[in-house]
Amino acid sequence: MQFVPVDDLNRQQVLAFITPHEAACAALTENIRRKADDIFALEDDCGNVSGVIGAKRTILHCLPDAGNAEKSALIEPELRAFLHGRKAACINGEKYGTEFILRILASDGIQPAAVNHYTLMTQPQEKFRAVILPQGWRIVHCHEKDADTLMSLQSAYEKEEVLPVCRTFSASVVLQNLEHTLRTEYVLSLQTNRGAFVAKANTNAIGINYIQIGGVYTDPGYRRHHYAALLVSTLVHKIYTVKKRPVLFVKDSNAAASQLYNSLGFVKSDSFVIAYL
Repeated sequence: MQFVPVDDLNRQQVLAFITPHEAACAALTENIRRKADDIFALEDDCGNVSGVIGAKRTILHCLPDAGNAEKSALIEPELRAFLHGRKAACINGEKYGTEFILRILASDGIQPAAVNHYTLMTQPQEKFRAVILPQGWRIVHCHEKDADTLMSLQSAYEKEEVLPVCRTFSASVVLQNLEHTLRTEYVLSLQTNRGAFVAKANTNAIGINYIQIGGVYTDPGYRRHHYAALLVSTLVHKIYTVKKRPVLFVKDSNAAASQLYNSLGFVKSDSFVIAYL
């Protein structure tokens, strides 16, 4: 077995391999589709694909055999050699794949600084949550010009929902990432009659059959009015109109978010782990 770069010669083969697992690796699928660099396929001597790795600072993976002791033993030597010396900051993906990579790194003396556990959820059938908004409020499809107005809400979201204890908040990094999201993804925000944004939700990755939802956040002063449910419902409707299905992951410790997504018809489909190194 060997890791080979994903390029125009094998891209369709790799996409065919990853499609059945796409719900758990929508971001990796999007990167393959958009021809991002540093993506590698694990192929046997006959050219059959058995895994895919995105190897930038964040390692994205599709390793369906990671939970099978016999099959994972066959790919472990090649994966170990591939990971050796790489300066990864984060491992992001389906539970067994992330844990498999962490075991390999641990044998080289590398331990995660933080590990967050999530539930991956899909929605079998569209379910909309109607909400009556105060007069003058509206849902806004945001673009890069809205970055400064959204920055306060995005910073609060990063601090509360994303940033692990081992990382330091950086406003410049948050703004840079926000601007990228506004350029490449579909971002919705709830705007008051005074122009302030008080809730947000966006797509995180656009794959072949699935679109991943993320960045869902409501200002604490405006919670318990189902505003996040309205934004997620609106995003879900948009996703269905383009003939794709929604997927998202929610932190296991966030009971309120789990309750929200359950109320919108989302059900557990897998377990997801993000480890910070």
